Amino acid sequence: MGLIHVPQSKWGSGTGRQVILKSDFEKVEGALLEAFDLTYCPDLVWVDATQVKIPATADCKARVVHCGFPSPLHRGLFVDGGLSDGKYRELSADVVMDFDTPSNLWGNEKTSQWYVIYALAASADTTFTLKAMPVMRFSSQVAQVITLRNCGNSGDIGYGLSTNELANSKLLVFSGASKGQIRTITANNNDNGTAGTVTYSGTALTLAQGDWVMVLPNTNFRYLGMIFNDDSSNIVRFNKCGNQVVWNTFIEIVAGAINGYTAQDLGLKVPPTARRLLGEATATGGTDVKLGISYDGTNAALVVHGSAPSGNFQSLRGAIPFACHLLDGNRIYLNNENTGNQSVRAVGWEE
Repeated sequence: MGLIHVPQSKWGSGTGRQVILKSDFEKVEGALLEAFDLTYCPDLVWVDATQVKIPATADCKARVVHCGFPSPLHRGLFVDGGLSDGKYRELSADVVMDFDTPSNLWGNEKTSQWYVIYALAASADTTFTLKAMPVMRFSSQVAQVITLRNCGNSGDIGYGLSTNELANSKLLVFSGASKGQIRTITANNNDNGTAGTVTYSGTALTLAQGDWVMVLPNTNFRYLGMIFNDDSSNIVRFNKCGNQVVWNTFIEIVAGAINGYTAQDLGLKVPPTARRLLGEATATGGTDVKLGISYDGTNAALVVHGSAPSGNFQSLRGAIPFACHLLDGNRIYLNNENTGNQSVRAVGWEE
């Protein structure tokens, strides 16, 4: 007994007084106790270049409460835009999402693209399935019609969605002046090139080019994690454990000399849900490892500095790990005082 048994359908039927049985109290008690086991959602697992999965067995079930998407304002809290029922579902066998199956994602597959992996369920379902939603950035808007920007913030994009496929879903602003606000999507176009649009209702949002927005699907849903589809249409290999995710192989953020604190857009390095960057500063050719990290573009918040060892290891002459806060919009300021032979790498992130 537990969350899988509440609420009971009989509790919502009829009017006036209802008989509450001892077994009903046992179900409620079990649900309250079981809720403390659900601090985290099941860990998303990389399978290969086209597949991810949630593993489960009859003895170690994958258990999910359909509570929505992580709040961009408050760590540990969730928002659902009034779309999800908040009910418990579970799996006793693996569920796999294959990118080669078109029905497993909204729109057409895009390269150099972040995707949200959602656990989805219909109202009567006791289990859940997986589906991928593209993460979007803002380019411009006219009369509450948003033109979409790619994840690298280098150009506009269309996702090949069916016309109005996202209608009645919600748009959650994840960065910028309107961060934390939600609007109802009323329409979307079917552009598959560089002119994708989403239309929303309600008060106009204050958005700037590059702001991140998330689509909350019009069904019962729970955020499970992010995946990155690289420029070769391969899901980049990762390892996830709770709120921490690490790349199987580092992704370079910037290389060479950086003359003064310079803003870095990490849109293709770690997802916009990242709150902390897990990184590594490296050097070659006998040069000292040097890296300054700033949160305001002027003052050093973290300094990484080390002398080069006597010999090479893994083609490097120095490597120092670091972790730092990420600024709104997935940005950070970096500086190495114009020193060459340097590389700053993303090795993972914390959400």
